[in-house]
Amino acid sequence: MMTTTLPHAVQWVAASPLWAGTDKLARIQAPGILQFESDRFMEELAERLQQVPRPDLTDLLVTKFESFGERFPGEGPVDSTRTPKLYQPAHGRFYLVASSLVCRLPGMPDHVVDLPKGEKAAFVLRKELGSGKEGAWVPDATDPRGKRRIWKELTAAQVGTLTKGEDLLPLFPVNFTADGKRRRMLVGLVPTSSRDTFESADAFQAPASEQNPQEMMMDEAEGQVLVPFEQLLAWNKSTAEAVATQKESSRFLLVDFATFLETRLKTLWDQLFNASSTGPAAGHVTRGLFDLLNNRRVEGNSGTNTWRKALREAMQQRTVIFTGATGGLEYNLHNCTELSVAELRAALTEAVKAGTYTLPSQPEPVSRLEEPGVTRYVLRCVYLKPACGALCPPLVSAPSRTFTLAPFFDPDAPARPVRIELPVDTSIRGLRRFKKNVGFTLSKGLRKQMSRVAGLEKTMKGELDDGLSFDLGELCMFSIPIITLCAFIVLMIFLALLNIIFWWMPFLKICLPKPRVG
Repeated sequence: MMTTTLPHAVQWVAASPLWAGTDKLARIQAPGILQFESDRFMEELAERLQQVPRPDLTDLLVTKFESFGERFPGEGPVDSTRTPKLYQPAHGRFYLVASSLVCRLPGMPDHVVDLPKGEKAAFVLRKELGSGKEGAWVPDATDPRGKRRIWKELTAAQVGTLTKGEDLLPLFPVNFTADGKRRRMLVGLVPTSSRDTFESADAFQAPASEQNPQEMMMDEAEGQVLVPFEQLLAWNKSTAEAVATQKESSRFLLVDFATFLETRLKTLWDQLFNASSTGPAAGHVTRGLFDLLNNRRVEGNSGTNTWRKALREAMQQRTVIFTGATGGLEYNLHNCTELSVAELRAALTEAVKAGTYTLPSQPEPVSRLEEPGVTRYVLRCVYLKPACGALCPPLVSAPSRTFTLAPFFDPDAPARPVRIELPVDTSIRGLRRFKKNVGFTLSKGLRKQMSRVAGLEKTMKGELDDGLSFDLGELCMFSIPIITLCAFIVLMIFLALLNIIFWWMPFLKICLPKPRVG
């Protein structure tokens, strides 16, 4: 006689280190959210799980709203009954969802996820819609590429199941000992970073039909060639140190100009680089720029070197210039009297009509975390056994506590100490070595406030402009060491603005009576 053993039931419960709370009966089947205040959160979790006879993590549970912002005089205490808010890693906070997959037997032994058989433990982020409904993050059926995702509303009957295509976030096991017995819980890192939006965020990237390659190339030429050339011509110092700096700036300006021509105006650059070439045909849009660079001299009437020759030599000696080796170009564009910035700008404006410009790739905006601080979310753990097919549907846990996600700039968020090292080598060559990998997105309100500062002297006198009024934001790219220099400049501006308000404080005098002895 052959007997058959029926498999025992499996269920999600809160991890045993979280059972010491007063509400353990109400939350026994729901995963908990642990809060950590250090980048060493995994090491801290491992240390806490080594407590004997049993670990206790209840003090790490997110159970109430916390605010770390400054309280104004007379302001009441923080309302801790509000929906808990999860802060971002930039604020110094990290969150782990913790739960245990157990067998429904006496003692609730841990159920091992059989990875070789294709079993998987994960968790999902759901948007709470009220009235028992939730939103699942699934692919958009209307997108032919299948890359765009949307929030799909789930009914009260569907929230306990896994929706097709729903985004699964990984869970990994952590072992510990409780009362001499080996136990296991599953944890996963909760995604809390969100992408803040501004009123004119759409203006940062115009539609493809409205993008003008010529304007973009001219913007690039302005920043790399025209503006530095204009500043170099306006330099009014003649000391030995100033002349050495002018020559170094001229070398990098010529390299940048040659690189721009090679990248954006390849045909024209090949004609300039070839000493025997007579240039483009008469009437071509690049003919004016070719004649300008071929005939104008780089250093007044005393020299015989043309811009064409200087650009060719700069490209040939580019490695020497970048490495700072001995030798290299000795041109000083500060002494250029035959070519003005206006002439060069006009010739470039005409020549870029024949140029090519490829738009840089922009990452797709992450829209899963929307309306930071307002939208409410829950977490659910999922256990999948795909080899069993329809006989064993995905096991979905009860929802975690409802929470919101804090935006990057949140007055309630904690502030982690930030230390940025200033660059040691502040020469032109040294600063150029740092890649511009940091972008600041300015809203139109902040950009307008910054545009009111016309100059330090006027600001010190309390004279501020009205500011620009066009409805656009800005995207500024910097490298980290250069940001620190800009931060000091901005700090001086804010000190000047504060001086306008508190200029009278040095005149404040307080006298206290002092009794005389005898």
